[in-house]
Amino acid sequence: MVAAGPAPRRCATLPAMHPPTSLPPPEVQAPAPTITALLDQAGRLFMSAPLQALALADQAWAALPELPANGSSAAHASVLRTLGLALHYGGRHADGLLALNRALAAAPADDAALQSTVLRSLSIGCELLGAPDEALDWALRSLEAARPLDIPGLTRDALMSVGVAYSRCGDPATGLDYFAQVLALLVAPGTEDDEASISALNNMGINCKNLQRHAESVGHFERALALAESLEHGSSAAVLRSNIGEPLMMLGRLDEARCALTAAIEQLAANGFREGEAHAHVSLGRVLLARGEPVAAQAALERALALAELTGGRNHAAGAHLALAGLHKAADRFDLALHHHEAYHAAERAQFNADSVREISSLRVRLEVAAARHDAEVHRLKHVEVARAHDELKQLHAALLAADEEKSQLVLRLAEQSRTDALTGLANRRWLDEHLSAELARARRYGMPLAVALCDLDFFKRVNDRFGHTVGDEVLRRVAAILRESCRSTDLVARYGGEEFCIAFLETDAAQAARTCEALRLAVASHDWGGVHSGLVVTLSISVSDDLSQAAPEPLLADADKHLYQAKHEGKNRVCWTAPA
Repeated sequence: MVAAGPAPRRCATLPAMHPPTSLPPPEVQAPAPTITALLDQAGRLFMSAPLQALALADQAWAALPELPANGSSAAHASVLRTLGLALHYGGRHADGLLALNRALAAAPADDAALQSTVLRSLSIGCELLGAPDEALDWALRSLEAARPLDIPGLTRDALMSVGVAYSRCGDPATGLDYFAQVLALLVAPGTEDDEASISALNNMGINCKNLQRHAESVGHFERALALAESLEHGSSAAVLRSNIGEPLMMLGRLDEARCALTAAIEQLAANGFREGEAHAHVSLGRVLLARGEPVAAQAALERALALAELTGGRNHAAGAHLALAGLHKAADRFDLALHHHEAYHAAERAQFNADSVREISSLRVRLEVAAARHDAEVHRLKHVEVARAHDELKQLHAALLAADEEKSQLVLRLAEQSRTDALTGLANRRWLDEHLSAELARARRYGMPLAVALCDLDFFKRVNDRFGHTVGDEVLRRVAAILRESCRSTDLVARYGGEEFCIAFLETDAAQAARTCEALRLAVASHDWGGVHSGLVVTLSISVSDDLSQAAPEPLLADADKHLYQAKHEGKNRVCWTAPA
């Protein structure tokens, strides 16, 4: 099962069901009853016990007769499909893809229902592997094979997989359309399926939330929750309550959000779903902050951190640290705020690195499968026409070269993403840390000045609370543009974290840097913020330091941070630094 939508690091979602595969029409040749029973039992164990599912699929394979000479058999294709999914859920993606490709080759050409089922399984396998584009291709092929057959369950399953794949590819609007088609099938006479309805409604709620359509999101979640409670599906109800918390909060329905999240936490804790409980605690902490209850919010967020540490949930840890940083900053506990900001960035970097490793691993698996298929094809072609084999091998070689080029481009994209802040387009903290160390060493070696400025938006939490996070994001982008355009091309300008920016002025002392920063402060304060939102006012507090007494950048940044603290306490919207005697 997979979550619908490009889902947020900070959103634990009820897994979107890929409903159980519909059986082929009665007139199609079916596997022997004992094999059918083994496959049905394995299908119920894919996610909870993949090793047991694999053992059952092996038993079914052992019970099969030899594959016919023409290489086509519905029974063999069904067993290979089950074997491939069990391997995927067990983490053996290369073996799983090979088994599913063999299943597709073994499915009889006149058995469109079985071919649709195998194609959909290939979509699920690619999704588990972390290859959403390929998952979408397989899902669309599955739907194309299912539509002409007029088998509602088969079409429903294919539609669900297409919706999930579009959502995973970052297109929640198109995914939403397909989930709506699933619901339309489920309300037709004789096709009611409450479990599939829960899955479709949950996915629709998630996608509407990602599209900022919060009222619709709440409506879908409430319908799904009513169904889950009528079926006494406690675990599904718990995660639905957790999912509904965020759109309720965005609609300002804070009391309802708090009640839903509190109930979700109790149910999730009772079911031992620690990752979902961590997410619910993060959402509850944000709701409590919005309600003006910082003490209760801090307790909820610290509980989320404890659960995230148990489960290894970096996304939930990042969300909790970011909320705690804002909480402590609002209470003038700047040391704690800085600690949580640094922890937030550390969690973000760790998650980014893990995602990058997963993408490269996914590409490696696909290359291995392509190579294995290439080798199998070479072996086959040794026994057929040599001339045709030569042409096909050239095509396969070109495909492998293209895949290698794709891998190289992926590595370049990942390197670029690792240096750039996605929201503002400025360099990120990681890039700044690397280059500031080098520039500090150069300045000390040649006796040249170097000044660092920390810029912090004043009352930024009020901007988010009053005007919304969309306006807050636009403010960050515009301030970043002002800084970038006002600084020299040789200066290092980076997003330092949250609403903070850092500028390293090369070959510049504190006095010169302070003059530039005063101009920056005036440029931000005089900017036409009314064009972003009526009543919006934005100012900057800036600190400057050129203390090069230490070889590491940390003391230099700490000195600048001390002056920033001074600027905040002296009334904000000012530049603070230590002038020479």
